[in-house]
Amino acid sequence: NDTSLDYDHWNSMDMKTKAPNHRNPRTQLTSRSASMITQQDDDEYNDIGTERNDEDPFFDRAQHNLYNHMDNSRSSYNNRPSATSRFIHFVFKRLYGDIPLSEIRRVFLLSLTFFFMIGGYWLLRSLKDPVITALCGVSVIPRAKMLSVVVVLGVVSGYNYLLSLPHIPKHHLFYLFGTIYFGIFCTIAILLQHPTMGLPNEVSDPSRLLGWISYCAIESFGSVMISLFWSFANSVVSLETAKNCFGFVIAIGQVGSILGPTIVSTAAETRGVPFCYFCGAVCMLLLQATMMIYVRWYGVDKPMDPDLTKHAANLAMQAKEEAAKKKSNKAGVLEG
Repeated sequence: NDTSLDYDHWNSMDMKTKAPNHRNPRTQLTSRSASMITQQDDDEYNDIGTERNDEDPFFDRAQHNLYNHMDNSRSSYNNRPSATSRFIHFVFKRLYGDIPLSEIRRVFLLSLTFFFMIGGYWLLRSLKDPVITALCGVSVIPRAKMLSVVVVLGVVSGYNYLLSLPHIPKHHLFYLFGTIYFGIFCTIAILLQHPTMGLPNEVSDPSRLLGWISYCAIESFGSVMISLFWSFANSVVSLETAKNCFGFVIAIGQVGSILGPTIVSTAAETRGVPFCYFCGAVCMLLLQATMMIYVRWYGVDKPMDPDLTKHAANLAMQAKEEAAKKKSNKAGVLEG
């Protein structure tokens, strides 16, 4: 009973005064016990965590490094060449020697450029004589041939002047001349459909300029663009790759020279000559597109030839050894 009176006294004092020091002994005991239990649990948890980190270093690693082995295996699998690439590499190895796959891709892009160039040239070359015969007559072909020589000399002179300028890269000249010939052949394709200037007018007249322009444009294209291509190819391909792979480039170009006249023989009667001219103009765009892809992927710098690099290193080493021998064989001051 006395104890209950004491508790009631403490409770009444706490409710009336609300002093911080006048607290219920039961509440104080309970809070102390809870704080001791909580502190004990925290200590046990920290001890477990410390033992776990000491025993197994797996938990010390960063989260993004846990599965690096899986990422590496996944990336190596993704970088593995496809079955088509391995087959192409096998064929090239049999025909042209052991060439790296990166060099094969480089040569394949150059081959596509040469394919569209030769294919477009032979497509238009098949139309050169028939068009000037229909517009101007067959008797003007010798004079047109002589005029084309003068035109080609003028175009080549301008090309050489632009090529000598140091601030104009060769692939920019490729784009420039390709765009010019694309515009010329598209214009000819449109004018060939004109009722008086084009093929619908069946009266041959040497004064019809469209036949002369068509003849000279095709002749100059074959002289300028092909030389520009080989100039660019020799500047971006190593000597070893050129010796092994330029035969493949020429072979792909020969395929284009077969397909070009085939398109003319099959489509000229059904689609018309202007359509064939337009196909030749599209080839001008395609060869620029393949050249642009090549420059974007590989640039315009020639890769270092390992054989030439070793040869230069050997020459430098020999020169250094000879200089050391001359220096060692030189007589001293007191030896005279």
